[in-house]
Amino acid sequence: MKQVFVTGGSGFVGQNLIPMLIEKGYKVKALARSSAAIQKVEKLGAIAVKGDLNDAKALAEGVKECSTLFHLAASVDFFASEKKLKKLHVEATELLLSVAKNANIKKFVYLGAASVIMNGKPIINADETFISDHIIDGYSRTKLQAEKLVLSANTKTFQTVSLRPPMIWGKGDPNTLAGIIDTVKKGNMQFIDGGNHRFVTCHVINVCHALILANQSEQSGGQAYFLTDGETPVFKDFIKKYVGTQGILVPDKEISLAMANRVAAVMEFFWKTFKLKGHPPLYKGLVNALGLEFITNDKKARQQLDYKPVVTIMEGLNLMRE
Repeated sequence: MKQVFVTGGSGFVGQNLIPMLIEKGYKVKALARSSAAIQKVEKLGAIAVKGDLNDAKALAEGVKECSTLFHLAASVDFFASEKKLKKLHVEATELLLSVAKNANIKKFVYLGAASVIMNGKPIINADETFISDHIIDGYSRTKLQAEKLVLSANTKTFQTVSLRPPMIWGKGDPNTLAGIIDTVKKGNMQFIDGGNHRFVTCHVINVCHALILANQSEQSGGQAYFLTDGETPVFKDFIKKYVGTQGILVPDKEISLAMANRVAAVMEFFWKTFKLKGHPPLYKGLVNALGLEFITNDKKARQQLDYKPVVTIMEGLNLMRE
């Protein structure tokens, strides 16, 4: 039985990946930094390894006798500064790579982000050759830095791969869904330019399916791959249906892109100047992530990883209604 090590096992993707790995016959070890995280991963069937991403001793224990490392842990925060996220995304990934190589891990599968190509402009049908000339937020900058470390570490005996999903969604989503519901309840939800732009998504089950395929593939070393649900829904339509699965009605309020950018700049200034807690209702990273056309092409993943979505958007929405 193959044994694998997972970081971020108690997170949204991890809680879906661990059962899928176990179902396919893998023995799973998962890093867990708190008692709550330990309980979560153990309930899923994994062996908990207590420690955090900067604990070299815990990481060494985690990768021991494993063939693959799935590095999922991250902070999906488009408002946090690059400086704040660098330790978690870049330095931790560098340490993980070192520990994994020393333990003779064969495959390092990194959960990257499609946002590493966002540039404040509409993006249509971008593939992996597209390089951003202006990454706005610290999250995307540090995710790209970490991805470059991962891909440059690739060798014949230590294969590394990065998967780039766009907005990950599905049952149990603690970030996007919860954030939108909170915004709606506060009366702050407004669609930028009417929300009529198209974008891509990737259901959490499709992400996990791709992670497992990337581990099994022999030709993926040193490569990055975009993932999608294979559909390009209209942003407003998808969000209304997504939130609607929880019985929440999203009003048809809207704001122009120009005004959204001005409001975001002012709010960011006040939040950062006066060190206010939490996130402002609107900020540049959010406008960039949710207010512009964003379509990536997953052809490379389909050709090289044999990837294709196993859950459609309609099926994913139905799962959430159950």
